[in-house]
Amino acid sequence: MKSFKKVLAYALAATLALGSCTSVLAAAPKSPVNPPATRYEKLSNATATGKSGSVAKVYTTKGGNAGINTVKNAKSVTVPSTVTVNGKPYNVVVISASAFSKAKKATKITISKPARTITFKKNAFKGCGKNLKTVTIKITKKSQLKAQKNAFKALKKSVVIKVGKNTSAKELRKIRRALKNAGFKGKVTK
Repeated sequence: MKSFKKVLAYALAATLALGSCTSVLAAAPKSPVNPPATRYEKLSNATATGKSGSVAKVYTTKGGNAGINTVKNAKSVTVPSTVTVNGKPYNVVVISASAFSKAKKATKITISKPARTITFKKNAFKGCGKNLKTVTIKITKKSQLKAQKNAFKALKKSVVIKVGKNTSAKELRKIRRALKNAGFKGKVTK
């Protein structure tokens, strides 16, 4: 009965927000366990695989995008630009809060060329290992870097962030500004 009330509450709230009962009922969650539709609707919390095998715990969206929740603990960590979950490819567009908190051994983290804009959520690197020396973010002309406040704050000043070698001076200034606003105090180079 409680589960039915939850589903009914979700449907009613969506009806008020959208103003159309028929479109809401078509998009209503099939199970009371699922949250209402959001920008990044959680379809799975599976282990993603990249070229080197299992890389992270992820969530995926109906739009073909993925967010990285937890990255595996290894000396060298590479987050691929696309991940495969249940045989379907997804573009990595979000690095979630505390995604690198278990990467205690990491000395090098590489974010592969994103297919589109990649967003680092607040405290993405919080709890990351003290051994970390470099973070490489392979930004291209087609992609951008967005970072929430304090996303990079946890990184030591000695950490160097490297961006794509083909990054223009204008793009590099923009990335430096975004990283500084996100709490990064170290050096940003090509």
